[in-house]
Amino acid sequence: MKEDGMFQDEATFTSLLTICSNLSSLNLGKEIHAEVIKVGINCFIPVSNALVTMYFRCGKMDSAVLEFYSMSGHDVISWNSVISGLAHHGHAEQAIEMFEKMRLSNVKPNQITFVGVLSACGHAGLVEHGKYYFNIMQNEYFLHSTTEHYTCIVDLLGRFGLIDEAMNILDQMGVLGLEVPASVWGALFGACRMHDNITIGEIAGNKILELEPSNSGVYMILAEIYLASGRKDEAERISVRMKENGVKKQPGCSWIESNDGGQVFLAGDKTHPEFKFISHVIDLIYMEMEIEHLKSDFASFSESIEGM
Repeated sequence: MKEDGMFQDEATFTSLLTICSNLSSLNLGKEIHAEVIKVGINCFIPVSNALVTMYFRCGKMDSAVLEFYSMSGHDVISWNSVISGLAHHGHAEQAIEMFEKMRLSNVKPNQITFVGVLSACGHAGLVEHGKYYFNIMQNEYFLHSTTEHYTCIVDLLGRFGLIDEAMNILDQMGVLGLEVPASVWGALFGACRMHDNITIGEIAGNKILELEPSNSGVYMILAEIYLASGRKDEAERISVRMKENGVKKQPGCSWIESNDGGQVFLAGDKTHPEFKFISHVIDLIYMEMEIEHLKSDFASFSESIEGM
């Protein structure tokens, strides 16, 4: 497009920055940010919103917050981007502080805003805050609760052992005539696994498999729960059920951005051309960690001897 001499407008750069966000490509995002400033369209709110989102998705929180505060004005997307970004990176108090600032502005929160707020409460264990914001979303702003909101509040309650309260939320959904989706059952299932609640965990796991019969992770966690409770027969039945349905464990996947492009890694895959070199470097890192650990132990031992 540049080679053809065509003009790039705000839509061009918003689209490019969205791609960088999805790929977590920070270097390319920075280059596009420079182009935005060069072209002179950094004053457009949609472009700044895309920049805030890109920096958060790439882990550059300081740059994201700086861009947010440098904007001439904020719309609901601007606030949602900064609240969700801070929540995603575990800065719950800052996310909630941003939300309270939003409430003082002339911008009204929407459903996406409350997903970010409830997520922030979940990360920080702010149970009472989460209940409060879930309540005002419905009764002060009169917003309809979506699957994401129910997932967040069930995850928040369940994560801190309030399994019965989490079940009450699911019961409320039934009273309202709402079908409980797999994501909400999944939040409850994860909480039961964490707090060894086998009874409800069994119910939640089977509900997920009814909705998502190809979910390999649920089969494995359910079998793990049975084994931990000494119910080997049930664990074996889950394994058989998994095989009968043709479900296979999906390998874990991760990727990094390097100078010559992206590098993708699958768990158990040794076909990467630099596999031996990478393994050697990882071994060296482990050795350095072990050495530092031994140094720390020796220093502690020396201090204890001197204090005797």
